[in-house]
Amino acid sequence: MKDFKLENEPKITPGFTIPEGYFNSFSEKVLTQLSKEESKVITIPNTKMKWYFAVAAILILMLAIPIYTNLSTQPDEIDTVTLENYIAYHAAISEDEIVDLLNQEDLDRLKVELNIDDIYIEDILKSNTNLEDYLIN
Repeated sequence: MKDFKLENEPKITPGFTIPEGYFNSFSEKVLTQLSKEESKVITIPNTKMKWYFAVAAILILMLAIPIYTNLSTQPDEIDTVTLENYIAYHAAISEDEIVDLLNQEDLDRLKVELNIDDIYIEDILKSNTNLEDYLIN
């Protein structure tokens, strides 16, 4: 390969030339060509964004109000199973106190009519030899 030296090769002249002192007065020429008056800035209101925010707020309210009302309201009546479990597990309450709390309607609903014939009772007593269980219970 042949050695290549830039100093020995002929130089190519560029096609563009700059007049002398051009860049010294360039900034002054540009500033004189600019207008001295400042233009007014007019902002265009974005009405679409206002509508998007309004729709988003309505959707949030439509979802939040039912959720809030469901969480904040408490049931008015106590579940019967819960009440029975409470009475069963809190033995400190006597039967007399429970009867005092019941209305006449509640007592009427608790009344059970047993239509058992005397013959049926006698047959059971005759067939069962352990009468003490019936007398105690």
